[in-house]
Amino acid sequence: MLTTETKDTPPAGRQRTLRDVWHRYARYLATPPETAIEWNDAESGARGWLALNSLRGGAAGGGTRMRSGLGRDEVVYLAKVMELKFAFSGPPIGGAKSGIAFDPSDPRKEEVLGRWFTAINPYLRSVYGTAGDLNVDESREVLPICGRLGLAHPQEGALRGHYRLDGEALARRLRAMTEGMEQKAGSPFSPAGWNGSVSDLVTGYGVASAAKRLLELQGRSVEGARVLIEGFGCVGGGAAHYLAEAGARIVGIVDVANGLVVPEGLDAKGVGELLARRTRTELPVSSAEAGQEGLAAFRRVSADIFITAAASGTLTAEALDQMGDQGVRAIVCGSNLPFASVCPEDTALQADADTRFAIVADFIANLGAAHAFAFQMQRDDPASVSEFFDAVASTVEGALDEAAQRAGSAECRLLAGALDMALERISGPTA
Repeated sequence: MLTTETKDTPPAGRQRTLRDVWHRYARYLATPPETAIEWNDAESGARGWLALNSLRGGAAGGGTRMRSGLGRDEVVYLAKVMELKFAFSGPPIGGAKSGIAFDPSDPRKEEVLGRWFTAINPYLRSVYGTAGDLNVDESREVLPICGRLGLAHPQEGALRGHYRLDGEALARRLRAMTEGMEQKAGSPFSPAGWNGSVSDLVTGYGVASAAKRLLELQGRSVEGARVLIEGFGCVGGGAAHYLAEAGARIVGIVDVANGLVVPEGLDAKGVGELLARRTRTELPVSSAEAGQEGLAAFRRVSADIFITAAASGTLTAEALDQMGDQGVRAIVCGSNLPFASVCPEDTALQADADTRFAIVADFIANLGAAHAFAFQMQRDDPASVSEFFDAVASTVEGALDEAAQRAGSAECRLLAGALDMALERISGPTA
């Protein structure tokens, strides 16, 4: 357990570095990406952006998301987060992101995705590797569309650009990646009734690993810990399952429209029943629990940990104040870009929250899929399910341990410690 009074308190020089980290982070966010392209779809009115923050290591990687109201700033910011994430997950490449401003419930969604991937095909073939993200499913949408474009795998560009693979060597590595990432996780990793693949489940597993490790560092037990989860897709649903399996009580779950509160907490069986009734990413609740009443109840129930696993920008000043009133001491950022901001380089809200809560950064908690890809990229044979999940847990735990060591505490300033590590890894130590 680390506290601010222990020998692990950073020396004066390190404390100055941590105070300065928010200025360094703001400068990093304000620096334009190396490449940013914009696409306008005449047939649907959709708009898309591909941001390559850098081609560090010869390539860049990051998933594809879709939502109404998406903008260029969000895509660029997410590309920068991906670069920080690769500093921990590997491979040592640049960050990227592609995003489409379009309603994912529109029946033309697949056509729009197809035209988008056609537009960025030259990057996908040479330097850019992508995957699923918010409202875009890797197995059902990204893989088939890329296949129709003649790509063996959405990560083909990353393998070409970073590992300089081609011909049969590239083909072997891509076959292994597809087989490894798309294999069914099975027992004990896949919840009963959810026949999920490694790519479906490994990010939620990493988020749960982050929450469990944080509790250990704070000298608290996961047994009986009260958890709130925002989002019930692959990340939120998976994290709920793994935490409940470890003994936590899931006291509230919320999605974009509905909330479910169980003051006594759902155990693993209760979470499993919810997952079995889930349609895609929608929280299965009764009419009595749905809508604003369910959302309001979610904001009142007492809890120890809050997990973000939904859209970006949900952590507003008001939401953080409400969490404090609910007794929340820790926030695990399972979603990318969880903090609201007026512009990408605005770090004030994050910096303030870092003094009030123990915050596990998104580029650590959410690195599951990125690390699984990196782990498989180095092999010509598919990794086993247990190898994937063990590698992700070990990487998340190691990164969080170092962030706490730099912060001198597992109670606050964890986010500053993590940013200090990430910025140092991508640009070198601060003088």
